[in-house]
Amino acid sequence: MKKPVAKWMREPLLHFLILGVIIYLVFRIASNGASNRHDDEIIITAGKIETLITGWTNTWQRPPTQEELEGLIEDSIKEEIFYREALTLGLDRDDTIIRRRLRQKMEFLSEDIAALSEPTEGELKSFLAKNPDLFRTQMQLTFSHIYFSKDIRGESATSDALSLLAGLAGNGETSDPATFGDTILLPHHYESLPINEVERLFGHGFAAKVVELEPGRWEGPVESGYGLHLVFLHERTEGRIPELSEARETVQTQWFAVKRREMNDSIYKRLREKYSVTIEQPNGNSDEKLADGKAKK
Repeated sequence: MKKPVAKWMREPLLHFLILGVIIYLVFRIASNGASNRHDDEIIITAGKIETLITGWTNTWQRPPTQEELEGLIEDSIKEEIFYREALTLGLDRDDTIIRRRLRQKMEFLSEDIAALSEPTEGELKSFLAKNPDLFRTQMQLTFSHIYFSKDIRGESATSDALSLLAGLAGNGETSDPATFGDTILLPHHYESLPINEVERLFGHGFAAKVVELEPGRWEGPVESGYGLHLVFLHERTEGRIPELSEARETVQTQWFAVKRREMNDSIYKRLREKYSVTIEQPNGNSDEKLADGKAKK
């Protein structure tokens, strides 16, 4: 059983501060490392070699030979050299792919922090109550149908369907739909089919009509993209908002997704306040966006 997380551990401000410390330490370590070594010095640590061996083993299901390991190390050296030279030449600037990747890494940092705190029972219940449409179950239809092809019957398809409908009156569910009408590759009976699947299989118009039918008798004809159908609606189950116990995993997944977005937005807003942004206009003028959101000419 998981221990409950203290309330202060779930505070967004705490998460932001943790992220700030992490970023600070990363840059501090990186800057110290850069100042304590020569730019022409490359060190392949034992830990790096272990990582290379592990990556190779996971890919090829065997450890590398000595020759293969030497090749991996040399490739790692080549990568480091090209990386440093590319930075020296400024090749990382104005590169859309690199910029997007770095942005993605920053967002991953905030998402990791957002995942530090598990939602409480109360938070999940509140989230479910505030976002019912995210979890509402779809209406489900149980129905049988008899198909009449317009391609085969032409103008008589409607009259043939109405004639059979009159003959089916009173027979109810005892009639086997597969013994009537024309051949169709679709099943003649569907059990608890979600309304979106009815729409996918038969079209929106067909689904809208079937929803309005009175259960317990043959009705129609109802038109679909295939032709005409007589339909026997056995049961219509309305959509509903599930209890938390029924959809806990889904609710928690959505809760985390929302919290990640909120954390990203919060961090971006705080970082955005550090910058003034100048937006050049096509007419040659420019507006400088300040931290308070105002613009000055």
